Amino acid sequence: MSNKQTLFCGTCPDYLDEKYIKQATPANSAPAFRIPSLINADGVLVAAVDKGATSLDWGYIELAVRRSTNGGKDWDDIKTIATPPARVINSKAENIATAFYIDPCMAYAKNGEIIMLVTYYPESKGLHNRKLLDKKKIAYAKFDDAICPLIYDRDGNYFYILPDGKVIDSSKKSTRYRVNFTDGELYLGDEYIGNIFLNGARGKNMNSSEKTTYGAPLKAVKRSYVFMLKSSDKGETWSKPVDITGSILNQATDGTFLGVAPGNALTTKEGRIIFPLYTLNGTVCIYSDDNGETWHRNNKQTFTPNIDEWTLVEGPDANIYSFSRAKRYGKTPFAISTDKGITFEKMKKVQPKAPKCQKNAIVIGNRVFLSHPSGKTREKGVISVGEFKFDKKGIFKGIDWNKNDIKITDGFFAYSCMTKIDEHTIGILYEDQPGSHLVFETVKV
Repeated sequence: MSNKQTLFCGTCPDYLDEKYIKQATPANSAPAFRIPSLINADGVLVAAVDKGATSLDWGYIELAVRRSTNGGKDWDDIKTIATPPARVINSKAENIATAFYIDPCMAYAKNGEIIMLVTYYPESKGLHNRKLLDKKKIAYAKFDDAICPLIYDRDGNYFYILPDGKVIDSSKKSTRYRVNFTDGELYLGDEYIGNIFLNGARGKNMNSSEKTTYGAPLKAVKRSYVFMLKSSDKGETWSKPVDITGSILNQATDGTFLGVAPGNALTTKEGRIIFPLYTLNGTVCIYSDDNGETWHRNNKQTFTPNIDEWTLVEGPDANIYSFSRAKRYGKTPFAISTDKGITFEKMKKVQPKAPKCQKNAIVIGNRVFLSHPSGKTREKGVISVGEFKFDKKGIFKGIDWNKNDIKITDGFFAYSCMTKIDEHTIGILYEDQPGSHLVFETVKV
């Protein structure tokens, strides 16, 4: 391995040891970081991450990226690409007075655009306090030919948000309200009256220099949403996040959670983009055949009847292979799709053993590379290497896994993401501390 660099470095001693904080520079720092995504956009490496006020799965979390145009030797300064609304911004674990983004996942489309999907929550604690979520409220409904998000007043009356931002009441009459569901800023005529993704009044620390605001009288349903960002210049600039939840949500089965499995998505040789998602009841995926303009969804997959992050690759036979997070330390759950990601068949678990943690996979030629912690806890990071085996008719016969993994680190190792730099080099971005420290390395294969 070579070219080891600290790509994202936290500055808050509540979440990172002081000896690592010393590595922070204006180019790589913020209070805290987690959850890597890494892709190669036709020669430009793009790394995305949760940029948080804490290293927890809630609180004030933005999205940030860094870019490299020379194979990971040098990186542009960190750039924030999406910022949630908040009433209070600080690094205290008990602060939940903010919306937040979490778990970026990127794909490089055939038309040269980068597509990023991310999970988004209104002010809450997300999955970590489900009592705060709105289990009984419907989040989307059809208005004419459009599937529209719904917002509610304090008495439970609902309103439609039309694609042009107009707000229509439940009797389908116009109101003076207007709102952009991307940023949540609600107006009554020309008067700003708060943010639909926040609760209550403005924070006590509100002043003119802060990025805080306050809750609106009409509020979005408190549940997870899936937002999409795009970049047409290899990660230099990004579109505003756009909500795609209404087109992929199954309100009858998903409950309050449909989320993005972090890491990277798959763009097949034919150009289909497949993103791994999951619910509290199992794994699903969504796919697009028009570079992310429209999305379709498969049904829940029976091989993951638990909260499950997973990763997808296309094999040399054009079938889709998936590797999943296990419920506990053990072999890796494995499945195959022979219909381009619409259905998956559960297979026997494969050799690489890992604890309950996200994994990441890529394919180069006839080999698959799987990054994961190999200890019984999140430690001993490795890349397991396997070779696809087929019979004379080209039928898949299994994966032969090398006895010796590629060692990354003996210490802490959690979430990771890889990308192919060239036929002999992999780039890997991974968490090497329990919070707020992500390292990039190149690996010769």
